[in-house]
This record gives sequence, C-alpha cells and structure tokens, in this order.
Amino acid sequence: MIRTSLLTGFASLALFAAPAMAQNISDISNTAAGIGNTANQSALVMQKSKGPFAGPNVATVSNLAAGIGNTANQDAFVKQRSGGVFSGGSMATVGNTAAGIGNLAGQRATVMQKSGGLLSGGSVANVGNTAAGIGNTALQHGTVLQRSGGLVGPFNHSSMQNLSAGTGNWAGQSALVKQR
Repeated sequence: MIRTSLLTGFASLALFAAPAMAQNISDISNTAAGIGNTANQSALVMQKSKGPFAGPNVATVSNLAAGIGNTANQDAFVKQRSGGVFSGGSMATVGNTAAGIGNLAGQRATVMQKSGGLLSGGSVANVGNTAAGIGNTALQHGTVLQRSGGLVGPFNHSSMQNLSAGTGNWAGQSALVKQR
C-alpha cells in the first residue's frame, strides 16, 4: 500500500515536471551532391525554453556542396533564449562546406543567444566554413550575438573557423562576434 502511493506520487511528480524540463532540438541540412546540382535553403530556427528546470536549446544547420560542379546556398538565422532558475543553455552549430571538384558553397549565418536565470547555463555558438579538394569556393558571412545574465553569470563561447585545403581552393569569411 505504501509502495503504491509512493510510486503514484513519483509518477505525478514526473508528469508535472515534464513540461518544465522540456528541451528544444532542431537539425536542418542543405545538400547538393553529384554532378551539376544546386541546393538553395533559407533556415529559420527560433527556440525558447523557460521554467524552473528548463532544458537546453540545440540547433544544427548545415550546408554542403559535394561532387563535381555543385552549388549550395544557405541563409541561416538561429535565435535561442533560455531562462529559469536552473535552466540549460543554448548551443548552435552552423556549417558550410564545398568539397570535391569545382563546387561552390555560400552561407549567411546569424546566431542570437540569450540566457538568464539564477543558475542558468551559458551559450555556445560554432560557425564553420570549409573548402576542400580541387578548385572549390566556400564563402560565409557569420554573425554571433550572445548575452547572459544571472546571479552566477554563465559563460558564452563562440568559435568561427575558416578552412581552405587542397589545390586551388578559396574560403572567404566575414565574422562578427558580440558577447555581453
């Protein structure tokens, strides 16, 4: 009898706490592969978590042109906000890659992250740009805006990479990072 009422109590607690512990996860990809293909994408991700134990926001957006003579273009906008007493932070990963022979990958990426709460988690943004193979071009414009607050201020981390590897590749990047 006591065990049944205890199990019922724990089950009720789990049901009541579930919405407060929710998390947001989003994965978006854009790919042109093979010979002479084109892929264009506009991606908008808006995530908000709140509650005493709100989970983290996670967004992954990728753009890929692979093979011979492919083109992949992407506009990515990610806005994440988390708040609560013990809320999780936000993480965004945005990638742009041209690989193979004579491919073009172009991307404009904007990431806005805000976290706050008594003991909330911080924000992490990773933006990458890669041209690899022979005669590939990867162009990227990246903007990251991060703000955090709370009694014990969480950290913000931003990483922007630009890589050109192989023969006759070109990787161009414009980057702006603002953290507060």
